[in-house]
Amino acid sequence: ALLFVGILVVYASLIKPELAKIDEKRALVVSKESLFASESSAVNQVQDLIGQFQSIVALQETVSLALPQEENVTGILNQIQSIASLSNVSLNSFSVRPLAFKPTKQPLVRRLGSLEIVFAVTGGYENLKQFLKSLETNVRISNITSFRFFPMVNPLISGYSLNLTVETFYQE
Repeated sequence: ALLFVGILVVYASLIKPELAKIDEKRALVVSKESLFASESSAVNQVQDLIGQFQSIVALQETVSLALPQEENVTGILNQIQSIASLSNVSLNSFSVRPLAFKPTKQPLVRRLGSLEIVFAVTGGYENLKQFLKSLETNVRISNITSFRFFPMVNPLISGYSLNLTVETFYQE
């Protein structure tokens, strides 16, 4: 009986307080693990959002190439001159006229501005065809509103002349 009482005293005075400390430390470990898991989840969500924003920025850059935020007449002239050079046609004249802004029904959407570009190019038939294809597939959005195709008036020069009216857009 004395041995049993001794065991109870040792259990109550030495082992039970240590078991309580162990339970506290286990609870602390569990709470830290759940905190780590929730913070890891938050970090992963933030990284996903950053990835989405980076893809949105890339999309915005692509849209800005197709629909720039300013008129950028020199950029248009440079693009048309580059297309003409690649197509082996000559750019003879070039004029730009700003058109009225297109109205929008949505208050947060930027209005579209447009420029009417009138120019003439000369060259061979296949080269002019290539020029028109390249102009259609150019990065910047544009519509060919009218064109006149006719042979060169000088009989010594073989080839054709193409007078184009193109409408190109930009954001306000």
